[in-house]
Amino acid sequence: MLIEKKIESFTFLSISSSHLTFLRMAAFLPLDNRSFHHPYSRLLQLYGHICIFIYNTMWTGYGYRMISRREFEIDYICEQMVVEGVCLRYIVLCAKREQLCALVESCKRLWSYLRSGEDVIVRQFERKAYFFRNFMLINSILVVMLFIGTACFVRLPPLEVIGTERKVLPFRFYVDVQEDPMFSAVYALQAVVCTTISFVIASIETVSLYLIMMACGYLRSLRNRLLSLAENEDDAILAGETSFRLVVGCAHFHQQIMIFCEEVDRMTRTLFLFACFCTIYNMSITGIKLLENDENKFKFGAILSLNLFQFFTCQWAPEFLIIESEAIGKAAYFASLQPMASSHRERINRILYFIMMRAQKPIQLTAGGFIKLSIQTFGAMVKSAFSFFAVLRSFSST
Repeated sequence: MLIEKKIESFTFLSISSSHLTFLRMAAFLPLDNRSFHHPYSRLLQLYGHICIFIYNTMWTGYGYRMISRREFEIDYICEQMVVEGVCLRYIVLCAKREQLCALVESCKRLWSYLRSGEDVIVRQFERKAYFFRNFMLINSILVVMLFIGTACFVRLPPLEVIGTERKVLPFRFYVDVQEDPMFSAVYALQAVVCTTISFVIASIETVSLYLIMMACGYLRSLRNRLLSLAENEDDAILAGETSFRLVVGCAHFHQQIMIFCEEVDRMTRTLFLFACFCTIYNMSITGIKLLENDENKFKFGAILSLNLFQFFTCQWAPEFLIIESEAIGKAAYFASLQPMASSHRERINRILYFIMMRAQKPIQLTAGGFIKLSIQTFGAMVKSAFSFFAVLRSFSST
């Protein structure tokens, strides 16, 4: 009895609250019972815009300084691509806030189709998004804290022979600040802005992770419901009209999930495009740099590994969606094989046939509408990239 009570305690808000909180903190969703035009919502929007603006200008301004000195830093280019990717995805989400609100409401409506015990299945997939987001957030905060902490002890050699050692800011900045209180003010500003950006990045990643994993949970619930129809072939409750109504409900649930997933694809394709483009660009330039006899080769190897992981994260969640959507067809097929009342067999099998036909084309999320996201795509693109680097290496060695 205690286990049953625990299962029944899960609600849409209880499993979605942490994700929705992150989206509200980044002003991608309005605050509870408020609109985007509420003063508090506008204040959060303003704070987010200011942090993104400062975050972008810190690296862009440093780039102008680097060009004026006629220097070129490959690690700066990689960092700049990451910064631009975050800023562009933030702008896209701000422009699509109303669409995101509609998707969250659609996700909430799909929750009403669940039966007793199926909320646990959805929560299992939601936990994947929850832990993955927290993993990325903790790593981002640790990196920021590492830069902030080490900057206190690092000193650069003086520009003049009799000069003093120069202080170092935690992150790149568009001017060289050495004197207090300006140095302390900029130091604190960078700490606040970059810590906030860590939460903004987690919020950006939450959009795709949360929506996709919730869709996977709904699909798994539907699959189990169809399989239970096959497993309970001798149960009189599932005979005749009751079986027909159950299958009709499954078909309607499947249709609503498909509509939801299509909206998720339209919402996230631009986000995935910027995420994939920035990581592939960084992988290309770091890979080429690794072919050179550079003393910092190990540093670029770490950057390449990081971008490989980021590119993998773009394919990870969509792969789950492909697997779960394909499984619906198999479940419908096994349900169609089980004995049922002859008066309803034809009608039930016709509905199951249409479910199988739709499931033959699995849900495929894309980046920009033309790059199919899956583990297969990840493997193919990484294989092509390494083949390209191998060809370049052979040319450089001859």
